[in-house]
Amino acid sequence: MITNPTTSNNEIRRIQLRTNRLITGDLLGQYRSAFRGTGLIYSELREYQPGDDVKHIHWKATARTGTAFVKSYEEDRQLRIFLAVDVSASMRTSVGFQPFQKAVEFCSLIGALSQRGNDLLGLLTFADTPLSFLPAKAGARRFSRVLSSLMSEVPQSGGTSMDLALEHLALTVRKPSIIFVISDFACAEFSERLGVLAARHDVVLAQLQQSEHSIPNAGVVTFRDAETGQLIAVDTGNSLVREAWKKALLRERETLRETAERAGAAHIVIHERAAPPLVQLMRERVNRAAR
Repeated sequence: MITNPTTSNNEIRRIQLRTNRLITGDLLGQYRSAFRGTGLIYSELREYQPGDDVKHIHWKATARTGTAFVKSYEEDRQLRIFLAVDVSASMRTSVGFQPFQKAVEFCSLIGALSQRGNDLLGLLTFADTPLSFLPAKAGARRFSRVLSSLMSEVPQSGGTSMDLALEHLALTVRKPSIIFVISDFACAEFSERLGVLAARHDVVLAQLQQSEHSIPNAGVVTFRDAETGQLIAVDTGNSLVREAWKKALLRERETLRETAERAGAAHIVIHERAAPPLVQLMRERVNRAAR
């Protein structure tokens, strides 16, 4: 299928306009407070004081003057943000819930916040292997490019390799960054790779999952696993089936939360709108910092 670039551009503009209406001064302030600069930039030389880290001593200045000097640093307030988005087949096919659509909405929200803050924004798309990669840059053009690249991705057959995606990020994102991993997390275990990535970066797992309160009741439905092709008939009206479905959703959510916690990453769940879980995470971080 040939995509009409004008239609695509119009859709991107609609998404951006819709998202920009959500950006308030309070939301932007919470964003800046919750996701502080993750790096340090050189500020000035000053005389050594007892307690200063010796690794910051400027040896040339010290030798030249006979007085010990250290490099002074301040927080880099320009954030580096990467959106790592799962574009595997399971993200496009679901009953009553569209994970990929929610992923685009969430990415648009983060992109709008990063643009307002003049932050750097990058993108990685992945399925069973890493796909497209955009290095982090600032500005409206980068925001549009990220959305355009994301929306032009063709659904990938096969499964999701979170391990390979996280390894790719660890190898290519060298400076400390905020990394949002956006997926339904229908994948093999990946805790070791996550721990390595979270040791250097601020990692947030954004889990796209149907709410346990919105399980469809449509009688007997035949489902096809988007990544394996396997067919299975499910009686969605059966109370026992619905209860088992609900428990499975809650179990998946809790398992991922525990994985994130052990690795030192954050975890949010997106059921419907993208903004509320992000706002809740930011408020929790701001409140924790104020204690």
